[in-house]
Amino acid sequence: MKTRENNPLDWFLLAEERLQSADALVLSRGVCYSAVELLQESLERFLKGYLISRNWKLERIHDLNRLLDLCLDHHPGFSRFAPLAQSLTEQFWAQHYPGDDLSEVGEDYPELRKDAEELIHLIKAQIG
Repeated sequence: MKTRENNPLDWFLLAEERLQSADALVLSRGVCYSAVELLQESLERFLKGYLISRNWKLERIHDLNRLLDLCLDHHPGFSRFAPLAQSLTEQFWAQHYPGDDLSEVGEDYPELRKDAEELIHLIKAQIG
């Protein structure tokens, strides 16, 4: 299967796969650093897919804060997810490269996952 970076549905396909992987990992092993990374990567792809559906030119970034700010140009409802973007981005970077404090990574995972579901719902509602 060939995907295209300018096809929102391809971004959503890859986002869903990462979300399912995060959920399966948490179910089998509990909250762990990899689950946090998979959740972040899922939301990153959902946000990029949304933006691409709005004719955004792809930027190869991993910062959910920046992506969410760009989404705000299209719908004010994204503003309530700023705490999610901030927390998940910080936790992603903390565990992505050694050298940071990991003591709080995943601590609020259930809340992050719940908020992620609400953000995904908003994105899907906007896409139609």
